Amino acid sequence: MTADIELHSPTDVQTIERTETPRRTPVRTQIIKYLASNGASKVADISNGIASSRDSVRYHLAALETASIVRSDIAPGARSRFTPFYALSPGRAESVS
Repeated sequence: MTADIELHSPTDVQTIERTETPRRTPVRTQIIKYLASNGASKVADISNGIASSRDSVRYHLAALETASIVRSDIAPGARSRFTPFYALSPGRAESVS
């Protein structure tokens, strides 16, 4: 955050966190590179491909999906019954690479 932003409530912090681009981390960079070279993939495949835990991959995929960098083929409400495949969002991936 920059110093010129005034925060008046916890809601202000949550709003800023949702609208800012996710912080670039090594795991997120690896996920983006993996999806760029392998195409749509399951969490297990991404996890094995970048040597990171599935929980970590899920966490970072959620942040990337919120920022519209990554997309899933299944709506969030249906995920309990199906295995989602994640892919880079068209047009958005080039600006992040």
